[in-house]
Amino acid sequence: MKIPLITTTIGSFPKPAYTPIRDWFDSAREKGGMNSPETTRNYQADLAKNIEKNEKLFIRAAKEAIDAQLRAGIDIPTDGEVRRENYIHYHCRHLTGFDFENLEHRILRDGAYETDLPAVRSNVEHQGQNYSVNDFLAAQKLSSKPIKFTLPGPLTIMDTTADCFYDDRPRLNKILADTINKEILALVDAGCKYIQVDEPLFARKVSDALSFGFEGIDRCFHKVPKSVARIVHMCCGYPDYLDDLDYKKADPQSYRDLSFMIEEAEFDQISIEDKHCCNNLDLLEKFTKKSVIFGSIAIASSKMETLDEVVDRLKLALNHIDRERLIVAPDCGLGLLPPNLAEEKLKIMCQAAAMA
Repeated sequence: MKIPLITTTIGSFPKPAYTPIRDWFDSAREKGGMNSPETTRNYQADLAKNIEKNEKLFIRAAKEAIDAQLRAGIDIPTDGEVRRENYIHYHCRHLTGFDFENLEHRILRDGAYETDLPAVRSNVEHQGQNYSVNDFLAAQKLSSKPIKFTLPGPLTIMDTTADCFYDDRPRLNKILADTINKEILALVDAGCKYIQVDEPLFARKVSDALSFGFEGIDRCFHKVPKSVARIVHMCCGYPDYLDDLDYKKADPQSYRDLSFMIEEAEFDQISIEDKHCCNNLDLLEKFTKKSVIFGSIAIASSKMETLDEVVDRLKLALNHIDRERLIVAPDCGLGLLPPNLAEEKLKIMCQAAAMA
């Protein structure tokens, strides 16, 4: 009998209303922008008001997210990123050099949206305190299965902040990668076995990815032992709001353009979208060394997938990749979806993975 396909999630989960921070998806659900100056400026002040109470709320929220994933049948859950207003700026807050008070207005994602961003105004350095260890250990205590921890990649950080200091993208890429590496090595020491770096900007800025982006990924995973799964997520981007059918996503052709470098890079698993873009599945044949985390559930649509359509797509994928190297996941994080719908989609996905 063939074993069921392994299932995982990508990162974010819908935050309960009681969490002491405003999620960057909240305004997106209200058909607004994903970031606001108020969200960015007020984050630390809000958390500082009552640290002990907030910690209890974060634990409660993480437990709800993890329990929902486990009920659905997920093999490798995440903490739902419940402590983060967004996963990119959360990392930057633990570094020197970032200004979260005087924001810079930028147009992002090839014109998909515009917002006010924190700025790099001095040397970026890791401050020596590894926030990821506390977050991981707190989440792992709540889970009977191994927790995967997610971090932003350097190219994606650069695209979601404003560089007003270096004016040298390859150099800043290296510096940011080194700060991520410090968090990753601390996670390894803490016992984390699944570590994911998110680089959706690879799909939008292929030339940057090829010229210096993959070097950044290698630096992120420098000295990480082979006993730890090194994962890179490359999605095509979130919409402005749920069921936004006209959102300008990255071209999925990017996966083919990057496939050779992906195959040769020093990581173990590549996470790609498929539900949204419905790739020509011979793409999977380009990855002979990598496991593929295969996006099988739409994260920006309220339409529920049927069990048959997910099973059928997974069966087609298995014509192009070894079974032990196919991992089933949503296209991206689930933060845009209402919690009940997110869980129902995961249940369909896990049932399909068991049947395919």
